[in-house]
Amino acid sequence: MSSTVSLTHRNNKNLVKALVRFVNLKVARPSLKAFIFAYLYVTLPKVINHISIAIKKKDYKSILPRILKVITKAFHPFKFPAFAASLIAIINILEPIVARFLRVSKRFHGTTETVFVATFISSFIAASVSFPQFQNHIIGYGRFLSLDLTLLVLSRAIDTTLSSTLSAVLPPFFQQFGDGLLFIASCTPIMYSWFFRPDRLPPAYRKWITSAANMDDEIVGVLKSLHDGTVKYGEKSDYLADYCERYGQDPAQADFSQDSPLPCKTVHAFKTSNCEVHALWRFVRGFKFAFKLYGSINAFMLLIPKKNIAMTLRLRRALQSSIRSSCFLGAFIALDWYGVCLTRTRLFPKLFPEVPKQTWDITWGPAVGAFLCGFSSFVESAQRRKELALFVFPRALGTLVPTEATDKNLLIERFTFSMSMAILVAYCKKNPKSVRGIFGKGLTAVMSISS
Repeated sequence: MSSTVSLTHRNNKNLVKALVRFVNLKVARPSLKAFIFAYLYVTLPKVINHISIAIKKKDYKSILPRILKVITKAFHPFKFPAFAASLIAIINILEPIVARFLRVSKRFHGTTETVFVATFISSFIAASVSFPQFQNHIIGYGRFLSLDLTLLVLSRAIDTTLSSTLSAVLPPFFQQFGDGLLFIASCTPIMYSWFFRPDRLPPAYRKWITSAANMDDEIVGVLKSLHDGTVKYGEKSDYLADYCERYGQDPAQADFSQDSPLPCKTVHAFKTSNCEVHALWRFVRGFKFAFKLYGSINAFMLLIPKKNIAMTLRLRRALQSSIRSSCFLGAFIALDWYGVCLTRTRLFPKLFPEVPKQTWDITWGPAVGAFLCGFSSFVESAQRRKELALFVFPRALGTLVPTEATDKNLLIERFTFSMSMAILVAYCKKNPKSVRGIFGKGLTAVMSISS
């Protein structure tokens, strides 16, 4: 009798130890990792931004209070770090339970298939439970804060599913140039929306494009107004009067009463009437803008020590990377501008003389520019081209979905996020390398997945 009690006590003790070990390794540690990664992702950019703004304004006293406010607010139970931690915790708690049920039911054959399905179901349930609370909280600060995350997860799920299932059957052409083609396909609706439907782009992203493109607001506005029909050629309008005066030009150069498109020199901010020279000028301006950005980033990365790599080699690589990426952005801007000119004056009116000339301003000019600018990605290396494609893909999807925060749209977003997250985690468990980019590396690290 005593031996039976002792055996039962020992089994219970072993069970408690196993449970504690499971909670520690599979729940607590991954959740803590997720919280830390998400916390740094949320706070670091804000801290750096506050410091840089304070230094520019020489308002040094505000630095510490602002930093403290940022790092404390991120601990809110409904913010992204807590959401990421709870998501990972629920997934890892549910997964062995679901896997056990699937093995008992014998509905799936083989360990790999069972684990894949168990991970998918667990992740879908976890996302369905965790995401609504986070969504309800975050949309109070801006609709795109929630939608951007959903589109990011959706785009990665689509990319992972297609690359995992079609990689073996895709022709070599698509395997080599697929990321470049994805970048072109993504940039076209993004830049078209920037011209005609700016409300479909996140405000910060739209502002960054405007800053990089260095296009006057009046020119963007007049193209949109022509597209919407609020401004028409052949009808008098002083829409660009202030624009002309700002550059010290006669407002007659922006006369809409003439039944013909605006002169190229007017569209070129009066720099030149030659479209090719103007495109080159835009390339140079874009290159300078980008070099300040990429040069600063690469210079900062040089401060991080690396073993077995000489500083001279790192300096050369940093300079090459900065120049190459700056050439990419310069080419992106120049091709977008030249696409508009090519369509409205250089080529299309000569190929299709019977089409009214103003037609090219209304839609086709910006559309061709939006298409051509994506070819600039081929200036970059294959690795950078992949990163660029994965970066713009979710924003392209965003131009195709309604942004209003109605109950129906929010419900669709919850389902989309849950399904996409389930696909990503399941594929990541099956093959850690199947989820491409930094997102896949982060998910693999958080979930403590080993290849």
